[in-house]
Amino acid sequence: MANDHFLLLIELMAAVTAVAIVARRLQVPYGTALVVAGLVLGVWQVVPQVELQSEVVLGLFLPILLFEAAINTDATHLREDLLPVGLLSTAGFLSMAGVTGVVIHALLNFSWPVALLMGVMFSITDTAAVLAVFRTLKVPTRLATLMEGESLFNDGTALVLFRVVLAVVVTGVFHPAGTLVEIVVVSAGGVVVGGLLGLLASWVMREAPDHLAEISLSVLLAIGTYYLAERMHVSGVIAVVIAGLVVGNYGWKRALAPTSQIAMGSFWEYAAFGVNSLVFLLVGLNIRPDALIAQAGPILACIVAIVAGRAVAIYGGFPILHRLGARPVPVSWQHVMLWGNMKGSLTMVLALSLPTSIPERGMILTVTFGVVLISLVAQGLSLGPAIRLMRIAGVSGLQRCFEEQQLALIRARAAQAEIAGLADAGILSKSAYERLRARYQVTIARAERELRRLGTENQAHMDVALTSIRKRVLQVEKAAVIGAIREGLVSQEIGEESLEEIDKGLVETEHAAPADPDGGLVPDVGAWSTEAARAEQLRREG
Repeated sequence: MANDHFLLLIELMAAVTAVAIVARRLQVPYGTALVVAGLVLGVWQVVPQVELQSEVVLGLFLPILLFEAAINTDATHLREDLLPVGLLSTAGFLSMAGVTGVVIHALLNFSWPVALLMGVMFSITDTAAVLAVFRTLKVPTRLATLMEGESLFNDGTALVLFRVVLAVVVTGVFHPAGTLVEIVVVSAGGVVVGGLLGLLASWVMREAPDHLAEISLSVLLAIGTYYLAERMHVSGVIAVVIAGLVVGNYGWKRALAPTSQIAMGSFWEYAAFGVNSLVFLLVGLNIRPDALIAQAGPILACIVAIVAGRAVAIYGGFPILHRLGARPVPVSWQHVMLWGNMKGSLTMVLALSLPTSIPERGMILTVTFGVVLISLVAQGLSLGPAIRLMRIAGVSGLQRCFEEQQLALIRARAAQAEIAGLADAGILSKSAYERLRARYQVTIARAERELRRLGTENQAHMDVALTSIRKRVLQVEKAAVIGAIREGLVSQEIGEESLEEIDKGLVETEHAAPADPDGGLVPDVGAWSTEAARAEQLRREG
């Protein structure tokens, strides 16, 4: 039995690795590719069906994903948009769940409690796949912060509300006053528990002997906070998010040495990657195409309800937020937040956790699986092209100028190096070598002159470019020091001191890039149209 489990784990990890490589080559969203791969593997029975256990996902996978997202959330950016994030994840979530439930009740004739329960499940936003698309397209940081912040906190709101509505479905009893008090107590309790444990962990990290102990402490904090909060009958999800925010913005940056910061960041990056990969793959393995086809009508009705609920929350919420003093959000961003409302593992897990005493449980499971599949495939594949179509992200005119001149310089230098090698080998005569080298030298001189001009006129962009180069050079230095230590050329003590100094520089480069007013690193496309025109002129001259 144990060997079968190990073999299954090996098969799943092999599938995850293969899908990761193929998805990168095809430029397909990773989550979407994994769900489709899981569906194919399940249909062909290449991998045995593995049931998605709600206890494992809620008690282990969810805390890891929430903690990793929280420690990497910049509190400064979150604080600047705290009002929209806070209202979208509370009042916005309630309105979204309510409208979705009303539409489901009208279209499918479910009872009010069951329809509202489905409205809660379908209002959860899984931003893992969305943020992966954002990173490849260089979407403005503020837009990513809004979506990630909303997702972080609406998970907590969703689980609290789900339990309340589920109790009404099972018992048939609803006490408005008591329910409101319970929601407030459970949510506030989660904030208090998470904040206290985050502060305690940050203090202990300062006293920890090395980065391995610090990483172990962070794992204990992520999982232990959830269980302790649940034992105290407060929101474990909210507690984990708050603990992660405290550690990520206070303990991590102030208590840890640069080497420890890099080690912990790498560990949690891989932990989130592994958990997300397994969850998306298991989602695909648990979907049965024949059942989806039989329930195609209810699935499409639920998708209509989800879009309607999200549209009310987004298009109705942001005008109100603007009147309350929040920074305006472009309409194109609101379109992305509507279409980026993708469903994932948490929605499926909540459906799986429904008690068997609910008569509609089987239909709810099938409809939920269908909604998740269509969401991850249809929205996952179309979100990137939609963002490009609305010109929210992309390479600006200034950045294009820099990159075109850099590529011209790289190509010319490489060609000169090859020509020199041919001349040294006797394949090229001296006159031919000098003639070819002079031709490329003209390109090099023009590119260097244009890069100097762009750097002088646009110091902010040059700072970003230099920061990127400095990071690459520091990584080369680190590899050289590690090699010297392994070969015994320097002592372990001296080598570790040098590595700590390099890691300090790497940490500085992570926070050195200036941001634009909208929170992104890429300037507005229209602002640099003159630079694009100059680049075009240079191409014609060349």
